[in-house]
Order: sequence, then structure tokens, then C-alpha cells
Amino acid sequence: MSTDDLLTKFDEMVKRFKQEFNEIIEGERAKMKAEVEAYNAEKQKMKPFEVSDDDIIDLNVGGQKLTTTRSTLCQVEGSLLASMFSGRWEDGLKRDKDGAIFFDFNPQYFVIILDYLRARKIATPENRVPVPKVPEEQAKHFNDLVQYLGLNEEIVPKAEISPSGEKFNQLHSAGVALQEGGKVACSVSKVGYQYVLGENSYQHGIVNLKLKLESLKDQEHMFVGILKDDVIHAVALEDNSSYHWSGSYGWVLGFHACTVWKNGSHTTDSTLKQLSKQGDTVELVLDCDAGKLSLHLPTGHQFHIVIPKFKTWRLNITLCHENEKIRIMDA
Repeated sequence: MSTDDLLTKFDEMVKRFKQEFNEIIEGERAKMKAEVEAYNAEKQKMKPFEVSDDDIIDLNVGGQKLTTTRSTLCQVEGSLLASMFSGRWEDGLKRDKDGAIFFDFNPQYFVIILDYLRARKIATPENRVPVPKVPEEQAKHFNDLVQYLGLNEEIVPKAEISPSGEKFNQLHSAGVALQEGGKVACSVSKVGYQYVLGENSYQHGIVNLKLKLESLKDQEHMFVGILKDDVIHAVALEDNSSYHWSGSYGWVLGFHACTVWKNGSHTTDSTLKQLSKQGDTVELVLDCDAGKLSLHLPTGHQFHIVIPKFKTWRLNITLCHENEKIRIMDA
């Protein structure tokens, strides 16, 4: 092949290469342009609509029609409701045939939440809105919706509850005497265990109960814990050993004690031995929302029990010997 033929073929190859390269460049340019246009379209779509706090919002909650304002739904910053009605996502929310925003929630629970948010708007530091309460059998479903909407810390706050109003209840064994206005419980029976319960019941928040083991015979043992409130009317109260009632959780304390009770059944924890004695002030911390009961001892040791969530609880004590005495300490 002559030199001229080689140069001609080389020129053709260069020309073909340039053509293919330009086609690739144009294809990538078109693809990038399409991506940029799609991004801009999505960005425009996500751009918040012009909204006002005074906007009227029509809702269809499980078939029940409700009307409220945007400011009511958006007042708890960071909640799902505030995000939904910020104006950014509202156009994508599901609507019924009349144009009302549809929520497939239990309307009974949502109305309670909405009424709370309405009351919150006009509350003052001196006149706070009370936390909504529902029957215990409905608490789990209600709290599930509250948590889903991101309102758990607002409606079910983990505020520490002062035990200053706590005292022992008149519901106790015949062998128990209450003293000092119910702040002190003392066993006056020479035989058998004797129970005494707290006056208050707790369903939400963190409850801090300080108990002084004022008298502990021979440093032996005394049960301190909690009891599901609904158990009181179900157990045979002539059984004075309240630690093994169904719904009872806590610890047997004393220099030689090492027993943990969970729902009326016990296990042994040898690390409890020699950690508590007469004169000690121990602390029970009941976290109703997290489902946890904790025991704090003066030695610095802490013990924890998982308990059912969304239940109502009260203080539960079993005195094991005559003249044993326990005191509820004020905060």
C-alpha cells in the first residue's frame, strides 16, 4: 500500500473517531441536561407553598370530619404534624373526595390530641394544659398514635414526679399500723408477712420514691417494689405476701437478701447480698413510659427490671417481721 493510501486511511480513521467522540459528548450533554431539568423540576416541586398560620385545614380522620387551623397543627416543632402542614409536603397528602386531608387514624384518639393542641395554644405558665388521660386499656393504642405523630415528649413528657404527696394507703394487712399521717408503715403482727400499698397511682412520667428502712429485724429482709394498680381488685387480699402477687415487681432488701421478683415470680441475684441494711435510704425510680423500674442503693449500686409499658402502678411493700418499719421520704 502506497504512502498516499496510508495517509488517506489515517485521515478517515481520525474523522470517524472525531465523529464518534462528538456523538458521545452530545449524548452525555443531553443526559446531563435532562438530569438538571429533572432536578430543577423536583426542586420546584419541593418549594414550600405560600401558607399562613390562619389557614383553615379540613381533615377527614377515619371518616370523621374535623376542621382546625394550620397553627394548631404546626405548633409542636419537629413533630410529624408540623412537617406535614409546613407547606412543603401538603400537596402530596392523601385527600378524600371532598378535598379534605385524610388520615387513617382512630378518630377518638386523634380528637383527644387535637383538643390538647388547641388548649396548648391558649395555655399560660400559670395555667398549663393538663396531659391527656385515657383508660388504661386504651393507653397503648393512644400512646402509639402520639408517638407516631412525634408528640410523645409533648403529650407524654418524661417529667420527674415529686413523691412529696405520696403516703401509704389504708388498704393494707391487718397487721400493719400507719403512723405520721401515713408516711410510716410498721408491722405489728407477730406472725407472717404483712403488705402495705402506696396511696398514689402512676401511669406516665418518671417517679422517684425514696424509702428509709427504719427498722429491719436482724438485718434480714423486706420487699420494696411496685404493683400493677388493677391487681388490687383481683388478688385475694388475705394473702399478705404481696411480692408474689401477679403484677408485682421489685427486690427483697436486707443484709442477707438476694431475691428479685418479676410479675410474682422470683430469681436470685447474689450481687444484692450485704448491700442494704437497717437505716438505709433506698430509691425506687419508676419510668412508666420506658417500662423500667430501677433500684438505687446508698452503696452506689443500681439494679433494673423491665416492666410492662402503659400500665398504672403503685408502691408495694411487704414487711416480713414484727416491728419492721419503713418510711416514705419527701423529696
